[in-house]
Parts: sequence; C-alpha cells; structure tokens
Amino acid sequence: THYAFRKLCREQGDCGLVTTELLSSSAMQHKGAFKKTLTMFDWREDEFPVSVQLFGSDPQEMAEAAKIIVDHGAAMIDINMGCWVPKVAKKGGGAALLRDVCTASAVVEAVVNAVDVPVTVKVRSGFEDGVVTAIPFAKAAEDCGAKAIAVHARFAGQGHSGKADWDVIRQVKEVVSAMPV
Repeated sequence: THYAFRKLCREQGDCGLVTTELLSSSAMQHKGAFKKTLTMFDWREDEFPVSVQLFGSDPQEMAEAAKIIVDHGAAMIDINMGCWVPKVAKKGGGAALLRDVCTASAVVEAVVNAVDVPVTVKVRSGFEDGVVTAIPFAKAAEDCGAKAIAVHARFAGQGHSGKADWDVIRQVKEVVSAMPV
C-alpha cells in the first residue's frame, strides 16, 4: 500500500503495523529498476513500524533484497507466496513458489539468515487446484525460522473468488508448533 493509505489506516484503525506494496527482489538487483522500487517503500517516520512485502524465487536474491530493505528501516519482512497474478507467478514468485516446497523453504531460510528482523510468510492453499502444499510448507517455514504465517485458503487459480477451504487453515495450525497462523 502507498503512504496515503497506510496513514489513513493508522489514523482510523489504530493499527500497530503497516505494510508496503509488493516489491520484487529481482528489481532490487537491477540498477535501472532499483530507484523506482525504492519509491514503492517510501515510508515516513510517523508510520513505524513498517513491514515490507517481498516476492521472488531465488533464495540469494531474496536475501540480498531483504538486507537492502532492512537497511532502509523495515521492521519486518513478509515473504509473499500467495500472489497469483501472472506478472508475479510467471517469474516463479508468489504462489508459484508453492509448487516446490524445497525452493520455497530455501527462500525463507535465506531471508531469515540474512536479516535481524522478524520474517513472516503469506501463502495460499497451493498453486495447483486440489494440490494442498500449504500444510507441509508451513512446518518447513517454521523450521526455517519464520515467525508467523498467513494462509489464504484458496488455490492460486481461484484468485479472490470461489469457495475457501477453511479446513486448510486448521490443518496448518495443527502442524506448526508455536508459530502464529
């Protein structure tokens, strides 16, 4: 979200944490896109703490991007593994990461090891309809050091419509030891 919306949320909702728009880890690596990407996490002192939502599929690239973001003042990194839009998923990021739990786990582990702020993860039930990967991934994410996980109980192909399977959230809660769901 942009500054004006975050400010409105703070004023109207007394929220303790706001988050930025979704940022691309690969854009953080390219000089041409870097300045534009930096403007997307243009936060002000009056809105701390700020969480930054980051997507990508390369563990090292994600770790480097997370370091840059934390160096610019982020209080938390939220790894987005829930975005289904083609612009993100075609690059292997967002919900597409859920096709490969090993790579998704490597991303979490790399980011956790790269920064000294909490790292959280947003996921969907899974990428492919009917193939639930959120459950095994949640345990792996916790083992890699993620501090919390948010579960969108729909598959990537459903977007924001269709019936959510709330039981997936229950099952995720059952497999993690202490991580908030």
